[in-house]
Amino acid sequence: MRCVDALRFSWIALIAAPLSACQSWGVLPSTVEKTESPFQTYKSAEDAYGQVKPFVTTARELKVRGFDPYTTPNIKVLNYLDMVPRFLPQQSMKMEDLDPAVQGCLTARDRCSGWLAEPSISSKDRTGDVTLDVLGFERETTSTGWKASMLLLVQDGVVVYKLWSGTPTILEVKTEKKPLGPLQDLSGPAAAAVSGAIKP
Repeated sequence: MRCVDALRFSWIALIAAPLSACQSWGVLPSTVEKTESPFQTYKSAEDAYGQVKPFVTTARELKVRGFDPYTTPNIKVLNYLDMVPRFLPQQSMKMEDLDPAVQGCLTARDRCSGWLAEPSISSKDRTGDVTLDVLGFERETTSTGWKASMLLLVQDGVVVYKLWSGTPTILEVKTEKKPLGPLQDLSGPAAAAVSGAIKP
């Protein structure tokens, strides 16, 4: 058996017994990131977006529903200069290629603004083997959640255009392996000494 394997298994054997008893306790760290908004789920955000009717829904109605950039957190107000690169990201695209409502909004300049909400919830949980994780040999992180983006163009107090995009379900798994465990992060003379000692 190579020295690196012997070192790995000696560490695991030393601490595996007490950690195995904690396997089902949820002892590994987890984090939750949430962009505060009126929407607690992807569907609630999607439903609210579906209720907005261009050339019908007014800014006053949006505020009554809790969609007010001046009282609701994390809603951005975009001016026409902010919106130009969003709708014309490439030189090959021309103003006449855009929806007429967008053209009118950009032409109106200060009479039109964009209200942008990007609600999201994400959770990161360490889901791998407790023993390998704590000893630093292998760390598995599972990310779950959802995110959405809702853009409303408001001109002269009325919504004239809306745009939606989003990811209803996010599931990502990242695995990081360190064959030397906690010794992997050593630097300088200590790292050189350890590397020289474990070469096969």
